[in-house]
Amino acid sequence: MDETSNLTTETPTRGSNRAAFAFALCRVLVPSWLLAGAVYKLLELNPNLLPPPVIDVATWIGSLIGQDPQSWLGVSMRLMIGTEIMLAALMFFVPRFSRIVAAATLALFVVILSTVMVQSYDPDKGVLSALTGSCGCFGSNGPPPWAMLLIDGAMLAGVLLAGPLRRRNASPVALIVFLVCSFAGFFLAFGSGNAGPEPGPEEGPLPEPVLDANGWPPPPTVYEPYYYPQFENWVGKKLSSIPFAHLLPRPLPEGFDSGDWLVIYYRADCEHCQEMFLMYLSDPVLRTPTLAVGLPDYDPAGELEFLCTACETTELPGVPPEYVIQTPVIVRLKDGVVTAYADGSADEAEVEACINGTASP
Repeated sequence: MDETSNLTTETPTRGSNRAAFAFALCRVLVPSWLLAGAVYKLLELNPNLLPPPVIDVATWIGSLIGQDPQSWLGVSMRLMIGTEIMLAALMFFVPRFSRIVAAATLALFVVILSTVMVQSYDPDKGVLSALTGSCGCFGSNGPPPWAMLLIDGAMLAGVLLAGPLRRRNASPVALIVFLVCSFAGFFLAFGSGNAGPEPGPEEGPLPEPVLDANGWPPPPTVYEPYYYPQFENWVGKKLSSIPFAHLLPRPLPEGFDSGDWLVIYYRADCEHCQEMFLMYLSDPVLRTPTLAVGLPDYDPAGELEFLCTACETTELPGVPPEYVIQTPVIVRLKDGVVTAYADGSADEAEVEACINGTASP
């Protein structure tokens, strides 16, 4: 057999193997991976698990269309889950678009995961700081971002190298199945989870809450599924007028509404929180009285030593609710009015200025 005959017989085999690989990757593996992540997120429906850049984008979109950040974040998460289910169904049942959808979806995931790792990087701790944490891709117990980045990156490379799938027109049955799966995905995403208390019968306006001697209403008796406080909107307001602050357990510390106070929201497994307490609030006597408010949605196995022995301490109720808060958050008060704040994304100078009372209003 001559050389030309060998090439003629080998080329179809190579093409068949490549097509089979493309089929397995774009129409089986990638959509199954995407669908599994959507199901895990659907079961927990915890916006606190969304990566910070995703939360930032969702909040920005909500602000553009005038939506309440807390309720919009829940809608955004359900929309993301429904979209993932729809894209998985598209790859399963519509061959013409499966490769391009797989490539675009994986590329977006790689960008998000890379951003999460860059934002997690701490120069003082080195490269290892970028390898910790969670992206929420598979719920609270999912792999860390670096592992997800390796998996998604490898699948993206495979999709790009696999070549085009054999062109086939989707059968009417496949299109019907796709539409049913897409509809079911959005229905499940928007129709499941705790959406808050059911409205009661029409009984006229609710009575005004009874205020205590310091002008604080009582803590709520029914909680939202999650809280996403917008601390930047607190400045200039009395803390007692802010609904999220009403979650503070009672009684409040003596003299809480008089003079200078710090309220610090922290998680017991938060290394940044521990460093902040060690650096600024570990003295046996504090220059500014401080109420340290623990958030209960943390990993008990990772609990760290609490270093603010002079702090007043309390803990918010939960879990649920969950708290979409990047800890630590430092809130400074003057006679019960918020004068400054700094959250977990602030640099050291902002944190120090807030704690020392030198931050500009």
